[in-house]
Amino acid sequence: MAYSTQRGYGKNHPFAGEIRMGDVEVVICPEELGFEVAIADITVTEVQMVNQFKGSQEIPPQFTQGYGLTFGYNERKAMAMALVDRALQAKDLNEPCDGPAQDEEFVLYHSDNVEAQGFVQHLKLPHYIDFQAELNLIRRLRKDYEQAQASSSNANVSESLSSHADSAPGPGEPEI
Repeated sequence: MAYSTQRGYGKNHPFAGEIRMGDVEVVICPEELGFEVAIADITVTEVQMVNQFKGSQEIPPQFTQGYGLTFGYNERKAMAMALVDRALQAKDLNEPCDGPAQDEEFVLYHSDNVEAQGFVQHLKLPHYIDFQAELNLIRRLRKDYEQAQASSSNANVSESLSSHADSAPGPGEPEI
């Protein structure tokens, strides 16, 4: 499923923002005791993947993030989970939802029984040049977006001024 976010449907290339592994303490708070009791330590893998978002009419270009957390040492599975997490944000970002990983129902029916490995393995490798190119593109797109917003505002102001200048002042109104 994560593969579909990069090939075929998605055609995006995320970057591994951070990959962490470590032990976390599991605690419970029994009602009869009224305080927390540590019952276990478990190993987890946590991944944050960074994706480019070109923006929309309402949202400027920016980076977005997907998040994955798995039990044990499962970098690839956590990375795949982060890719699917980001794909599921498409509706919130007003992106077209035409891929299987962007459909919540499809993801729920198919994610548990499929091994989350494969193509995402190469994402652990450094992609400094790719990331720098994406960063430059985001900066340029944001600049274009801000210029378009500013020129739109300027056009509205000058349109308002010209329509106001065309109307003669009424009695008791000061001339502009």
